[in-house]
Amino acid sequence: MAETEAALDVDKPPARKRGRPVSAQARRAVLDAAVGLLDERGVGGFTVDEVARRSGVSKATIYKHWKNGFDLAAAAYSDIVTTAVPVKDTGDAVGDLGGQVRRLAHFYASPRGRVVAQLLGAAPSNDHGTATMRDIFFAERRAATVALIRRGQERGQLRPDLDPDLTVDLLFGPIIFRMFNGLGPLDGADARAVAEMGMRAIAALTHP
Repeated sequence: MAETEAALDVDKPPARKRGRPVSAQARRAVLDAAVGLLDERGVGGFTVDEVARRSGVSKATIYKHWKNGFDLAAAAYSDIVTTAVPVKDTGDAVGDLGGQVRRLAHFYASPRGRVVAQLLGAAPSNDHGTATMRDIFFAERRAATVALIRRGQERGQLRPDLDPDLTVDLLFGPIIFRMFNGLGPLDGADARAVAEMGMRAIAALTHP
């Protein structure tokens, strides 16, 4: 973790000056370069200097839009989880939730999933890092999953007194818990087992 924190903290932003906003083309070039660098080196090898070199956009311009290296890295990966693990609603709330658990576990076992895990680990050491990760990676997905559970309740597939937020914690908490306790990501068989165990707990609370 020391290496990760150092890499993200090396590039301190200079005092901001007024100027033109970052153009859409320059912003895209920076984000693409940042994603490529994270894919290749992970958070431990991520620096704004290298992003500037690859994108052809100056560090001064980069810091007009992103306050530090962590903010840039998080922004670059902001759509990765949403694209890789969409919240699906096929009309079967129990089946959809189980599938989402399996897909998320599979994602965190992938190279890009490990980068997201590294960002989560580095977040507390960066200014507003935890809030940034929550807002960028989890808030929208959690809201969509809560809405999925509520639709399941409306359709009579889940008990009306089931707490949607606690259900999200029950289903997805084990995946995060394993990562932050050094147990590694779930493999395919373990992911299926966790999903099945979680869904059995949910099924016990559904209408007969």
